[in-house]
Amino acid sequence: MFLRIALLEDATNPGERLGALLAEITVDDENDAWITFDEDLWPEGKDPDAAIAVADKLGIELELAMTCMTSPFTWPGLGHVTASTSEYLGHLLDAYEEHGVIVRKSDDHE
Repeated sequence: MFLRIALLEDATNPGERLGALLAEITVDDENDAWITFDEDLWPEGKDPDAAIAVADKLGIELELAMTCMTSPFTWPGLGHVTASTSEYLGHLLDAYEEHGVIVRKSDDHE
């Protein structure tokens, strides 16, 4: 739980926050932990400094890995262009609409 909270602290934009929420965190019987990030949602070169500090305080050896998970969003890179979750959602909905994935109801009642 504290590792997940720390990952959220490390996240600086909606894409990284999704990456923090969807990261797989595994702890074994010897209290070693692995965090596996989705490469589309967490920058490969970014160290989760807060999570590393939490692991250190808990005496947990922490390993980090990247993988390609099945992202729930077709355009995960959009989450890295803004710090606003609301703006990110707007970009995401626009992209889905542009590509015909969703159709929004028109405000026009003709």
